[in-house]
Amino acid sequence: MGSYDLIALDMDGTLLDSRLAVPPGNREAIRRAAQAGKRVALSTGRCLSEIRGIAEGLPEIRYMICENGSCVYDRKYDHTLHVDPVPPEEVRRILDLAKGTRAVIQAFHENQSYFNQADAGFVERCGVAAYRETFRRTAVFDEKLFENYGARPFRVEKINLYFDGEEERVRMMAALDGRPLKLAPSLGHMVEIVSDLADKGRGLVELCAHLGVPVERTIAVGDSMNDVEILRAAGLSVAMGNACPEAKAAADVIAPDCDHDGVAWVIENYLLK
Repeated sequence: MGSYDLIALDMDGTLLDSRLAVPPGNREAIRRAAQAGKRVALSTGRCLSEIRGIAEGLPEIRYMICENGSCVYDRKYDHTLHVDPVPPEEVRRILDLAKGTRAVIQAFHENQSYFNQADAGFVERCGVAAYRETFRRTAVFDEKLFENYGARPFRVEKINLYFDGEEERVRMMAALDGRPLKLAPSLGHMVEIVSDLADKGRGLVELCAHLGVPVERTIAVGDSMNDVEILRAAGLSVAMGNACPEAKAAADVIAPDCDHDGVAWVIENYLLK
């Protein structure tokens, strides 16, 4: 094991506990890392509007790899350092495939979350009820979101599709197989979609290039399918005790789970030693 200068933390299931809160132990460990001159970045599938409330309680964190790596953001200067949007023709294809289904579409546009629904009432049937309050506080609900997309496309960094059954999700993923996209099954019956250029590993490489930090001097911590690429890219890869099998297989180290200060354990045992 080497010496490390930067740690990139996934949020849901990693930095956040099962109640979607930052445990005090993790918060204190991040503060100590910053005092020691280490950089702490977020690496998340969320967009900026979904992060702000949590980030306000973590002033030590300046850089964010957002939206499964499709956007790298400098919080201090409110500046996007890198972006890999979904090609407009692929957005159109996804919209066409979603017609006639009960899919709920979430689009991330310029760091803001949008839903093509009137409200967050869909969360129970799609298996993401824990995120009702997050969506209510951070998203824009617009039933006409994509009404004129064909005539006036806008930048979409990421699309999340929420289904109320596994059959629909499997069918959508099969229909998009082979397209220039990266798909990751996620919470409930959800699928996350970004450009085939984007993933958290690429986001980490872009951030390291901006900071002048060798990638081999980084630690990545995660728990989900969308963390596999960053775990493979980092100098040291750590999967949480609650991680999916694919994340654990990509990791060098297994940490305690998200309800037992796993992030604090990684910081103390690897970043600060």
